[in-house]
Amino acid sequence: MNERFFNRHEFKYVISEETATQMLEAIEPHMKRDRHTNETAHYRISSLYFDTRENLFHDEYLRAEQFRQKLRLRVYNQPTLMDPCFFEIKKKFKGFVSKRRARLTLKSVYDWLADRITLQDLCEAFPLEAHVLREIGFLRQHYRLEPRVVIAYIRQAHVGIFDEDLRVTMDRQLTRRTTLLEPHLGCDPAHDDLYLPTGRVVLEVKSSGTIPLWLAGTLSRLSCRKQAFSKYSTSYSPPEVNDTAVESDRRHA
Repeated sequence: MNERFFNRHEFKYVISEETATQMLEAIEPHMKRDRHTNETAHYRISSLYFDTRENLFHDEYLRAEQFRQKLRLRVYNQPTLMDPCFFEIKKKFKGFVSKRRARLTLKSVYDWLADRITLQDLCEAFPLEAHVLREIGFLRQHYRLEPRVVIAYIRQAHVGIFDEDLRVTMDRQLTRRTTLLEPHLGCDPAHDDLYLPTGRVVLEVKSSGTIPLWLAGTLSRLSCRKQAFSKYSTSYSPPEVNDTAVESDRRHA
């Protein structure tokens, strides 16, 4: 899959650790760990989300609008200022996701956000990213977008052995912070709040085509219930999951 442009379906589920273990066992014959992960198929993702002062993008999710969009700056693991980052536009229409992203250095993005350089300077420094950068520049100006929150988590990622457009990811330890809005700083317990209950895992299935029958059957067998879940919007209203609900999910798993 092109690392700058994605068009695919995404399905999300919130499951227990027991169900996650069973899912990993089921996908092992069909999938391999993502090449960007460590030996246990994990890496860390930190994203700075932008929104209007009135939280327009968050409200679009709450209203279940057919068309929704996000702007975020994403980094992997704990990079330096000169390491790559991705400035991303993510749009969703009737369940179909389109994502475009520009590969830049963190320092260049921070300089642009702080008005130390112009959009034109950025386009000249990264000519292959100019088209996406101009769209990002338009969104920032049109909506008057501001940095709002840093969302971070640990991702376990697998791709299809014969179809690398098929991805299964599991996200844990979801945290948010509204200060120190620089995603490369990593997790700081003094500023980052854990907002998904312990024992919960966000499972995502992503594919540009149809989900294979073996995976659809596994999801059904493990009683994985598809649901709307936005890491950005959920961070404003964390779900309340009590022990009874967790035990119920374990029995179904």
